[in-house]
Amino acid sequence: MYKQFLLNSITKEMKLIRRLSTLVPADQLDFRPKEGMRSTMELLHYLCRIGTGMVSYWERKDGADLRTHFAELNANVKEITLQQVAGEMDKQIELIQKLFSNFTEEDLCTKEVTYPWGEKALLGQALIETSIKYLTSYKLQLFVNLKMSTDLKLGTPDLWRKTELEEVI
Repeated sequence: MYKQFLLNSITKEMKLIRRLSTLVPADQLDFRPKEGMRSTMELLHYLCRIGTGMVSYWERKDGADLRTHFAELNANVKEITLQQVAGEMDKQIELIQKLFSNFTEEDLCTKEVTYPWGEKALLGQALIETSIKYLTSYKLQLFVNLKMSTDLKLGTPDLWRKTELEEVI
């Protein structure tokens, strides 16, 4: 049951991101809240891989290091266009479901994984600390970028519960 709760949470965040991505005007892709921060398009590229990045790394059996793994994930991400982001998020949803099918409820409480910074954690906690937190925090940044760069009437439901691909006027 815990496994399904985690999967549902990750999937919902991805659906919220997918929907928000459909609201980004093409003329605002280069918007940056401040110099040194990701542009909206850079943020979308990041969101197209971060929800599954650590989980897929922990599932690898070939011994690749983290830098190699993320270099492979990043190889084509910059080629993704605004029109492709929603489809990429759908691919992420499919991938996270596949990755979750590779472990059990017991794995969440007993399988030890290592964070990129060297600390170890049980898989269930690590999923919260990475996939869920990464998706949630960068989704919020996307939401703020939209609020700052457009006249869209976005509200709390757009950030936390509106997952369907609908326009906001």
